[in-house]
Amino acid sequence: MQSPFTMESSFPDRYKQIAQTAEAADAPLRLAMVSCGLGHVNRGFEVSTARWYSSLKKDPRLKVRLFSGGTYPESTVVANLPRDFLLRWPLFIASLFNKRRVWEFAYGAEMVTFAIGLLPHLISFRPDVVWTKEAPFGYVLIFFRDLLKLKFKVVIANGGGFKPNTIKLFDFVQHLQPTSFETALSFGIPREKMQVLPHFARYVKPEAPRDQVREEFGLREDDFAVVVVSAWNCYHKRIDYIINEVAQIDDPKVKLILCGHPEPDTAYLKDLGKKVLGDRIQWLTLPAEGVHKALYASDCYVIASIDEVFGAATVEAALAEKPIVCHPNAGTKYILGNYVGDTDLSSPGALAAALLHVRKNPPTADRLKEIRNSVNSKFSEEVLSAQFVEAIVGLKN
Repeated sequence: MQSPFTMESSFPDRYKQIAQTAEAADAPLRLAMVSCGLGHVNRGFEVSTARWYSSLKKDPRLKVRLFSGGTYPESTVVANLPRDFLLRWPLFIASLFNKRRVWEFAYGAEMVTFAIGLLPHLISFRPDVVWTKEAPFGYVLIFFRDLLKLKFKVVIANGGGFKPNTIKLFDFVQHLQPTSFETALSFGIPREKMQVLPHFARYVKPEAPRDQVREEFGLREDDFAVVVVSAWNCYHKRIDYIINEVAQIDDPKVKLILCGHPEPDTAYLKDLGKKVLGDRIQWLTLPAEGVHKALYASDCYVIASIDEVFGAATVEAALAEKPIVCHPNAGTKYILGNYVGDTDLSSPGALAAALLHVRKNPPTADRLKEIRNSVNSKFSEEVLSAQFVEAIVGLKN
């Protein structure tokens, strides 16, 4: 039989337990946003992660922490072996024989070492949810979570076009467009484990006059500047196709500005660009405001991917009211809707013809503003950030 002393003392203990439970229910959800390459690499993966963090950190329902592989404002740097470091030194000789495979190995090593380095931070931060765009890293994280009996859930933002079999093990999947969602649903991933939630984009129009900004890029008044914002590779972004198509336009006033980050194909691409375009081509790795300047200064935006999951830069180009030449795929159709056009960029000569058409018959200012308004209505920061928070908070229980 319980003594009166024990019974009396149990009341405050029980009250304390109830209070702690209520407090935990009202406490902000702890969200860890993770990008292995942030601080070293400037691709869509890294840019979108930093952009989500900058918006979500303001929401009182979340306690957000950003984890990066390199130094980045407001982020916690995680010890790792960066892919570029591995390619520059230990794997340099091997990369001469098979650049793509060695790059993939170096990227994998970066993700594994990052996951190991992240563990102490996860133990101290105790996140409820870890969000990432890198599926291989997510797999390593799930392995360590289960091994160490940690409690967080792992969310994958499917910006890499991962197949359903690749993403089925994640606790929640953020699809960037409906086609990806429907494919995963048909595969058998439960609807309640997924949501279509694209990345939002920002475009800040430079304050300086456009002529002045064009001068910063070495452009003259009568130049026709084509801008591309993507990783510098052949296999997906088809930079080689773009270079060869622009080179078909035998006019020194047609210039090509490539904003992006080097990949294994880049050395070949730079040699090709120098050979066929000479000084008509620029290779620039820029921060967000620099990319906005390049869009502002340009006369046309191009994305030549045949398959594309999303494309935040395409959203930015529309917000900048630039003519857009693209292939009609799932990503560009989702962004531009009826404005996507029917240009088949899988055909040689198609891009060159489209650029000549835009140069001779540019869309009207009213048409470009109409496209801008359509895109902005779907991808505004305010609406998408609210949807993101609701989805993440729903994972807490």
